[in-house]
Amino acid sequence: MNENEILKALIWDETDGSLRYKGVRYLLIRPETLGKLMEVEGPGVEGRAGESLFQGGFTGGFLSSKTYRDMHGFSDEEIIAFMMSMGGQIGWGRFSLEAFDAESSVLAVRVKGSPFAEVQGEAKGPACHLIRGIVAGMGSALLGRQCGAVETSCEAMGDDCCRFILDAGQGS
Repeated sequence: MNENEILKALIWDETDGSLRYKGVRYLLIRPETLGKLMEVEGPGVEGRAGESLFQGGFTGGFLSSKTYRDMHGFSDEEIIAFMMSMGGQIGWGRFSLEAFDAESSVLAVRVKGSPFAEVQGEAKGPACHLIRGIVAGMGSALLGRQCGAVETSCEAMGDDCCRFILDAGQGS
């Protein structure tokens, strides 16, 4: 089994109860906590909870991408590889990059085992709003302009994986 570099490098500060990785604060949360928000609104991207989760993911994806570029000197490709690896290491599923081309504004990400799809159960619409936001935020940081993302398949809808496509012409 491979080492989980993220967990090994997390630093817990007992004085303020924070967990930090490379100076950035993270938290552990059960997927059911977020799933309860979705239960209130119902499945689908049109709900307020879905939009709130998207916006939260967007902020995290944008700030992480910017931090790893500005503070650690990562290239676009290194940011993507790191974010894909980190997603799996923090329990968000097995991420893989399908495509990236900054010149064409293309970014496509596949996730197997999304905890958000799992906790949602059987759904009529995509359930992984937080990951969709992460992809949009990461793409926005990489391309230097506001982007959205679309979840084109979702395990909660019975698909074999969750798939996210950057929408460089939109903001959500």
